[in-house]
Amino acid sequence: MAIKKVLKVGLDSAAPFPMHSDYNSGKFEGFEVDLLKEIAKHLDFEIHYEVSLWQTILEKLFKGELDLICSAVTVTSSRKHILEFTEPYLHFRLCAVVPTNGLLEELKDFKNKTIGVRTATEAEKHVHTKFPDNNMFHAETNKELYRKLQAGKIDMLIDDSPIAGGFLQNNSKLKIGMFLPNTDSHYAIAMKKGDLELRKQFNGALKMLRENGIYDAIYEKWFSDIQF
Repeated sequence: MAIKKVLKVGLDSAAPFPMHSDYNSGKFEGFEVDLLKEIAKHLDFEIHYEVSLWQTILEKLFKGELDLICSAVTVTSSRKHILEFTEPYLHFRLCAVVPTNGLLEELKDFKNKTIGVRTATEAEKHVHTKFPDNNMFHAETNKELYRKLQAGKIDMLIDDSPIAGGFLQNNSKLKIGMFLPNTDSHYAIAMKKGDLELRKQFNGALKMLRENGIYDAIYEKWFSDIQF
């Protein structure tokens, strides 16, 4: 019997639900978990997950210690220089999350506000670029970020819309105040630079999942109540 090829997949330890939950919790699940399971089934691969801080898994992939990352990786031109990406599997925007009674209608409402972001994310880069005069709070995890906002320690936070939507499903005290203009982005699976054969195989599997309706079923399962 042929031995299945094992792929080492990096996961963010600060789980970006509903993309995926905490791997070490009793229930590991999410959109990317289901998607990767179907891809692995189609390509006859076995998946071994490795969990680390976000910056660490990016470094490990770059060094070749991981085969891929499937953990809410935003495709950017700078990352494309050092990594390979599959075709995108999710479109999203950045959004500003505020308390339910907060008023946020346009960018001028950001003035004098303390903004929370996760360290080493595209959201952090965006805030540095677009709102350099604002006070910023940097958090290692999503949970810490949302806790600070709920406790009134910061005025708002900037996050990827699917992840914000996941947090807000069980939180009536916070809301999306607005989607930030010109922040259309995509998630894709990141691979080592030059890993073109694996990328080709994954793109073929993603195409098949879109054509046979499995992608749509997974999407509906995780995002039917989330606006992004």
